[in-house]
Amino acid sequence: MEKDVVIIGGGPAGMAASIWCSDLGLSNIVLEKDGSTGGQLRKIFQPVRNYPGIREIDPRKLADEFAEQAKALGGDLRIDSSAASIDPEALRVELASGEGIKAKAAVLATGVRRRRLDLPGETELYGVLESGAKQAAETANSRVVIVGGGDAAFENALILAKFASEVTLVHHSSHFRARAEFLEPVRRNPKIKIIENAVITGLFGSEGKLQAVGLEGKNGVQRIETDFLLVRIGVMPNSELVDGIVTRDAKGYVIIDANCETSVAKIFAIGDVASPLSPTIATAVGHAATAIKVIKSRLASS
Repeated sequence: MEKDVVIIGGGPAGMAASIWCSDLGLSNIVLEKDGSTGGQLRKIFQPVRNYPGIREIDPRKLADEFAEQAKALGGDLRIDSSAASIDPEALRVELASGEGIKAKAAVLATGVRRRRLDLPGETELYGVLESGAKQAAETANSRVVIVGGGDAAFENALILAKFASEVTLVHHSSHFRARAEFLEPVRRNPKIKIIENAVITGLFGSEGKLQAVGLEGKNGVQRIETDFLLVRIGVMPNSELVDGIVTRDAKGYVIIDANCETSVAKIFAIGDVASPLSPTIATAVGHAATAIKVIKSRLASS
């Protein structure tokens, strides 16, 4: 198969790229490894209120509208289609299924994923939460430990404190990245305890259920009994596909120029995977417009 543009990733950046391709007359295909498009929009359980032109929208509805518009304009959206490798010279993407797609330009829109503690039991024990907002009711009259120091950790602490009997927020330093609108209410909440300069060193459970976490900090080693754990320690870019192909920074984010082009000609990167300082829907959509307009201009003049 051959397309003008192959887009790897079906989040807001990938969907917007497909929309712009169709609008400019470029054949395109979107490869999404998951069973649905939407990316991080499928993992947000609070309304989106900061996307220009929309006062408030459910993130899953916004994801559906992106996909519907892309399809209506003629975009080829493929779910359950994981890109296994990319040949930078031939501009050919090999799928895990063995299918190959050749293109005139490739756009990496693979986004980010939540960082984990990488401790035994983190993915197996019941009680390790995926989302505070989504699972808040499950924590009613229970003890919760949250790990992190940014907006997500503090906002979730406030949400869960409405249900849980107690919330303990653990952070590796005494400096918090959370904005004052989250930080101050947390400090005032009698149900929330903050432990600074400490790290989680182990998870303990019985019969598949989380019972406690191990903690190491300025007060030495201790064990905190808990029923639930929520990890909010940031994200990491899904850039492994281009490891050793394009230039990335120390954290793995793809480095791009003003045209959203990587260090390899005709390979572009857009959205969160290339935007550590501004991982927003607006940035993703803007990147998409820039990259596709550049590709269109290049193809028109070649």
